[in-house]
Amino acid sequence: MFSFTKEQKVFDISGVCIGGQPGMYPTVLFGGLFFKGEPDFEDAKRHIQIFYERSKQTGVPVVPDFFIRKVEYIEPILSFIEKIIPKKQPFSLDIIEPSLKIQTLEELSSRKLLPRTIYNSLHIGMTTEEYETLQKYTPEAAILVAFNPKDKSPDGKIEVLENGAHLIENGLLKTAQTIGITKLLIDTAALAPGENSGAAIAAIPVIKEEYGLPTGCAIHNVVEKSRWLNDFPFAKKTVDVSSNTTIPLFGGDYALFGPIENTELIVPLIAWQDILISEYTENYFGISPVASHPRRKLLK
Repeated sequence: MFSFTKEQKVFDISGVCIGGQPGMYPTVLFGGLFFKGEPDFEDAKRHIQIFYERSKQTGVPVVPDFFIRKVEYIEPILSFIEKIIPKKQPFSLDIIEPSLKIQTLEELSSRKLLPRTIYNSLHIGMTTEEYETLQKYTPEAAILVAFNPKDKSPDGKIEVLENGAHLIENGLLKTAQTIGITKLLIDTAALAPGENSGAAIAAIPVIKEEYGLPTGCAIHNVVEKSRWLNDFPFAKKTVDVSSNTTIPLFGGDYALFGPIENTELIVPLIAWQDILISEYTENYFGISPVASHPRRKLLK
């Protein structure tokens, strides 16, 4: 359990606070929707309602993370967000294809949704068109993926943030700043087993100490790519959910935990972990949890 000498930034993104010293704010959970197949909006509505209910019950903040795979999904997914996501709550958009990112940013602007948008994500593969569109239509916050194909260690992740590993003109931090995005979340880029996947966790306290920025990752991706776990389906679910506890334990602020269907398992688990961390950090470092923290909410 950690306390950092660097001043830790806390960003309020449409009412969800993320960052700070460990034990101060609860871990923010991003639950993914629409990874595969046609978007099932009725099923998504049900899962989002459970997501928010468990968040209210435990004090663990949550952010729905919508994956957009096709151009024809942009309009119905954004309409769904307008209808279902509370007006003062943030959401995240996970898009891989640059052309889809550009079209989605334009649509977000026309719907006045950019102030609630967490852009997932900025990385070294950004195109000039995407960069220019982001300058024109700037979201409230963005996730910066510290993936360095030349060096997958924590030092390599720092290099991407600082100078782009000399693969792009500027580092991701400067790139985001020139775009005008002020609320930056660092993703330590969890890779497949055999690709120094553990560095995603090890890099969390390194980046927090270096920059004081909210930091986390999608450690769930490592579990998904651990094929040997397919021989142990019952254990795989346990590993998938429990892997996310390593993020707050190493001082992290948020977890992209994968499918929102895992809400009932992961939200109380993270609440439990946050309580343990808060108890220790307050007793040892004097870090008091906020009033909405699971330790305040659940231990009465």
